[in-house]
Amino acid sequence: MDTDSLLLSIAMLQDVVNGKTYEAVAAAYGLTRTAIERRVKTAALRLFREAGIDGINEDGLAFVQRLRACRTAITAAIQRYEPRRADRKRVGRILSDQDIEMAIQRTRQRSPCAQRDVALLCVLLTTGARPLEIARLEVRDYLEADGSVREESVMRSEVAVNRRSRPLFFASDKVREAMDRYLTDRTGGHPGVAGTLPYRGLAPDSRLFLTEKGMPFEIHCHGAQGQRRFLCRGILDTYRKIFRRIGLPGASALSVRRTVANRLYERGAAEDQIGEILGISEKKSVRELLPRQRQPLQSVVRGLV
Repeated sequence: MDTDSLLLSIAMLQDVVNGKTYEAVAAAYGLTRTAIERRVKTAALRLFREAGIDGINEDGLAFVQRLRACRTAITAAIQRYEPRRADRKRVGRILSDQDIEMAIQRTRQRSPCAQRDVALLCVLLTTGARPLEIARLEVRDYLEADGSVREESVMRSEVAVNRRSRPLFFASDKVREAMDRYLTDRTGGHPGVAGTLPYRGLAPDSRLFLTEKGMPFEIHCHGAQGQRRFLCRGILDTYRKIFRRIGLPGASALSVRRTVANRLYERGAAEDQIGEILGISEKKSVRELLPRQRQPLQSVVRGLV
């Protein structure tokens, strides 16, 4: 959906939340009721994911009564929303070192569950894993029995979205520091005592990350045998809130995967190595994550010798 079309859909959404029926809006724009409903729901989803709408979750966007109940929040989201221009393929923001430092700092300052959310952010930044995979991680994937960090771990097949095991690295000082703080919170704030116990006093098969209520993120299965899809709305909502608090335009869990791919490429990793880290088997899909900006011939040939 291009920018002009999106803005028109947002105007339709505003009409609907202000009380007009789908039929009335359809008559005003010369479209069918079904087309209006589809465009309104698409616009609401874009606003929810990119600007944030307080008081409603993604499931609620499908119901016009819930949209109208959140009229004030939707109007506020429309006012602060700046749609991305569609003059080129959107690739998401590649985070710089400064962006990453700012993101960690803002998360630590603004999150009500700061230790966990900083750890979630750092694990995403260092592994490029999908949110569902991070929700599935267990304590044993990060810690050895003696409590030390598994710098070279494995994304187990039952954790990976594609059901294929792959390397999983926690070889970053930032992620280890963030995880140490979070796991210290998990063990009641007594690192010295926890350090003498196997897995720092945590059950090895317990989830590495928990909700604010101390429970595992719920993962739901959809579809028939052989076509099953898994969804973890809790971890998706948590990451959306993290990036909303950070406030960097274009930053999201997907843009972090692009960032990881780009940083690996800049360090000399081959495309197949990047794919192995991110769990992507096709090189074409890896290339789509890499920003390739075409340079003028004059600039690429200058100074070859």
